[in-house]
Amino acid sequence: MSAKAVKATKKKSLKEQEKIFEERWTNPMKTPYLEKIVLNIGVGAGGEELERAATVLQTISGKTAVKTLSKKNVKEFNLRIGRPIGTMVTVRNEEAEKLLKRLFVVNNDKMLRKSFDNYGNFGFGITEHITIPGIEYDNVIGIWGLDVVGRIVRPGMRVKYRRKGKAKVPKHHYVSRLEAQYFLKKKFGIDIVDKLDLDFI
Repeated sequence: MSAKAVKATKKKSLKEQEKIFEERWTNPMKTPYLEKIVLNIGVGAGGEELERAATVLQTISGKTAVKTLSKKNVKEFNLRIGRPIGTMVTVRNEEAEKLLKRLFVVNNDKMLRKSFDNYGNFGFGITEHITIPGIEYDNVIGIWGLDVVGRIVRPGMRVKYRRKGKAKVPKHHYVSRLEAQYFLKKKFGIDIVDKLDLDFI
């Protein structure tokens, strides 16, 4: 089979898979949605640097950032359990969707195919936070990079995390890698690619 024929076969099978997703989503309990996105900056230490990083996240999200603490003792990096090493902020619901649209612009509305797992999680990095629309450079704060992690779920996932009556969620109720890719493609107009070629204006 030629390379052209293989490519055509893959395209056809992908279309068939997307059709299956559309049929599945007619069931309200199977319709996926964006649960949250988490923005994270690892600083490695506390002090003024950590405060500046927290300010960056608050400016981007409009939410109050919290400090992340070390969970291990690492002598080489001068880390101790409970020591602040970074900052993060979580955004949910419609605010998460609006923010994610802004963040996707940085990568020209593209995402790497390898940036997904089989449980509805996806992530990507932003090298310079000032490339996000609406964010201006501040010479006091400087330029920061950050990680963006999102989670796509179906209704009913709460049973896994609630305090009382916890229950296991069957694997078929998680959003698969292909389904998560199609969800972002349909809802946010994202192109799934194998390599990012970015042209900043």
